[in-house]
Amino acid sequence: MTIRSVVRSDTGLVRKTNEDSVAVLPDQGLVVLADGMGGHCAGDVASRLAVAAVSRLISSHPGASPATAIRFANHTIIEKIREDPNLRGMATTALVGRFRDGAIEYAHVGDSRLYLWRDLQLRQLTRDHSMIQELVDEGLYASLAEARKDGVKNNLLTRGVGIGEELSVDSGSLKLCPGDLFLFCSDGLNNMVSDKQIERAFSECSGNLEAAVDRLLGLALKRGGYDNISLALVEAAEGEQAKGADV
Repeated sequence: MTIRSVVRSDTGLVRKTNEDSVAVLPDQGLVVLADGMGGHCAGDVASRLAVAAVSRLISSHPGASPATAIRFANHTIIEKIREDPNLRGMATTALVGRFRDGAIEYAHVGDSRLYLWRDLQLRQLTRDHSMIQELVDEGLYASLAEARKDGVKNNLLTRGVGIGEELSVDSGSLKLCPGDLFLFCSDGLNNMVSDKQIERAFSECSGNLEAAVDRLLGLALKRGGYDNISLALVEAAEGEQAKGADV
C-alpha cells in the first residue's frame, strides 16, 4: 500500500511563529501532525519534537501502534524539559495515522482532527480533547456552536503531549474503501472553516488533492487566519506512486 498526500502549513495572518509541524513518511504509510499548544512556552519546539519522535519510533519499530508512538513522544518531550528547564510548560497536540494492510490505524491527543471523506460525505473520526467538547458531551450545551455563542472558548484543552508522565491517548481503526480521502488538520483550519465548507471543497475539487487543499487553506486565510493552519490530505491506494512531504 502506498499513500499520496498534499501538505500545507501556514503561519496565518496574526501569529508570528508557526507552532505546527507535519510529516508524511510514504514508505511507512505514516502521517503525523502536531500543534504546539498556544500559551505554552516553546510550542514550536514541542510540536517538532513530537513529530520527530513519532517518526523515529515507527521507522525503527514498524509494528508499534500510533498510540504507542504518541506516548513515546510524550516521554521525549518530558525528558527534554528535564534537560532544559527553560522549556518547562511546552506541550503539543498530536495526531498520528498509519496506513497499512488495507486499513488506517489512528490515535490522537488534543484538538487536531482527522476527517474521512467517503461517498460524498464528511465524517470526523476524532473527538476533541477540549473543555468546550466536554461541556457538550455532558449535555450543558446542545452543540459546539451553542457553546461558542455563550462565550466558551475553543482553545482550552483537557489533554496535551508533554504535560505529565501519564497520558491518555484515544485511538481507532478503519478499513479503507476506494476513493477514501483523509484530512489531518490543526484547529487553525477547522476553527475557520466549517464542515460544510470542507465538504463543498472536496465535492467541487473532485479528487484533485492539490486543488482541495489550496481551497481550504485559502478559505481559512480569507476568514481571518487567526491561528497557524496545517493540513495534510491523504489518499491510500494499492500500487500507486507515493508522494509525501515534511513541513
